[in-house]
Amino acid sequence: MFVTRGGGVDNPSGMKLKSLWEQTVAPLRARLDATDYETWIEPMEPLSASAESVEIGVPNRMFAAWVEENFLDELADAWVRAVGRRAQFRFTWRKPPAQGELFKNPADTGAVAVKPLQRPPLRGSSNGLLQRYDFGSFVVGPNNQFARAAAMAVSGQPGTLYNPLFLFGGVGLGKTHLASAIGHAIVEESPRSRVMFLSADAFTNRLIDAISHNKVQEYKNRIRRVDVLIIDDVQFLAGRDRTQEEFFHIFNALYERGRQIVLTADKFPHEMQGVEERLCNRFGWGLVADIQAPDAETRVAILERKAAEENIDLPLDVAKHIAERFDANIRDLEGALTRLSAWASLNRAEITLELARTLLGETSRGEKEPPTLDEIETRITTHYGLRPGDLQIRRRTRKVSEARQVAMYLMRVHAGASFPVIGQHLGGRDHSTVVHGCQAVEKRRKCDPRFRAMLETLSRSLGC
Repeated sequence: MFVTRGGGVDNPSGMKLKSLWEQTVAPLRARLDATDYETWIEPMEPLSASAESVEIGVPNRMFAAWVEENFLDELADAWVRAVGRRAQFRFTWRKPPAQGELFKNPADTGAVAVKPLQRPPLRGSSNGLLQRYDFGSFVVGPNNQFARAAAMAVSGQPGTLYNPLFLFGGVGLGKTHLASAIGHAIVEESPRSRVMFLSADAFTNRLIDAISHNKVQEYKNRIRRVDVLIIDDVQFLAGRDRTQEEFFHIFNALYERGRQIVLTADKFPHEMQGVEERLCNRFGWGLVADIQAPDAETRVAILERKAAEENIDLPLDVAKHIAERFDANIRDLEGALTRLSAWASLNRAEITLELARTLLGETSRGEKEPPTLDEIETRITTHYGLRPGDLQIRRRTRKVSEARQVAMYLMRVHAGASFPVIGQHLGGRDHSTVVHGCQAVEKRRKCDPRFRAMLETLSRSLGC
C-alpha cells in the first residue's frame, strides 16, 4: 500500500498514482494560466513512483529541459503537499525523432516503430558527477582553452599536477562542465577511483544534517576517504563559519595525502568576500585558471553542437542570430535554443530567422547605447520563459511577479527610466508599485548571492 503520511512507501497502483498526480497538479492548474498549464503540465504523465523518486513521461528531451528549468520546483513542492514527503523527479521520453517528424499530421496512420523510453541524465550519478558533462561534449574556444588543458592534465595525473585546480569565471561559462569532466575521465581510466562531486550548498546541507544527527566525524571521514573531491560554486561557503572550519580540515587532510581537489567559483580566490583568508590561500596553492565569455565563433559552435545532440534542425543564420543576441554565457545560449525549439515543436512550426527574431528579440546594440525598455522586457521574458506581453498583463504567479520586478529594476538602473514611465510601460501600473518592486529586488540582491549573479548575467546580456 502506498502510504502518503509517514511509514514505508511502496510503488502505488496505477489508479493511486493517477490520483496523487491529480492532487499534485491541481494547485498548478489554479495558479497558472490556461495556456501554460495546457502546454507544459497537461502533457506530462506519471509512470511510476517510490519513496525516493517519481518518474514522469514527457514528449521529448527539450520539453523535459524546459519543465526542469521553469516548473520543477513548483512540481516538487506540490508533490510534497500531496504525498507528504519529498522525492526526486525523473523525466522519461521517447528517443527524439528528426525535427521534421515532430510536425507529422496526427491523422497519418502509417506504421511507425515506437522507440523505447529512455531515462535522461538530468540528474547526477551516485558520485554526483553530471552525466552529460564530459570532455567530449565540451566545446573549446580561445575563452576556455587554457582551463580545458589544465583540466585534462589533472584528469591524467590526479593529485600530482595542479593540486588544487581552481576554475573561476562568470555564471554559465562551463566551470561545472569542466569539473565534472575531470571526474568522468578519472573514473573511466580507473573505475575503482573514489570520486565525489558536491556543490558547496550540498556540502553544507549534508554537514548540517550530520550535526543534527551527531554524525559529523562519520561525514568527514567519508569525504576524507575519496581520491578526488570536486566542490562546485565554492563561493557559497561565504559567511558559513562552521562549514568553512570543517572544510579547512578536510582540505588539509586530502592535500597531505595527495588526493586531487578541484574547486569552481565565480571569482578569483582572494576576491571572495566572506571566505576565510586561510582557505583562499589554499585555493591558490595549485593552479588557478579562468574561463571567459565565448567569442562569436565559439558561441555558434556551441549552438550547433547542442542542436546536433538534440536532433534539432538549426539553420546557420538562426545560430548566428542567437549567438549575437546572447553573448554573456553558455547557459543563456542553450536556454534560447531550448525555448525556440520547444515553441517550434509545440506549435508545429519550422525554426526560421523570423521566428527567432520574434521570440528572442533582435540582435544586441552597440555597447555604449543603453538598452531600451522593450529590449529589457524581451530579455526578461526570454530568461524566465514567458511570452511577449506577459509582464504587462495582470498575472500574479510567482514567476511572472519576480520577472516583472526584475524588469522594473533593470529599466531603472540601466535605462534610467523614471518610475512613472516604467509603470506605464508595464501595463499602466502606479509608480509606487514600481518603487516597491525596485526596492524588493535591491534588498534581495544584497542578501542572495545566486539572485545577484543572475542580475549580473542579465545586465551583461544587455551590454551593461
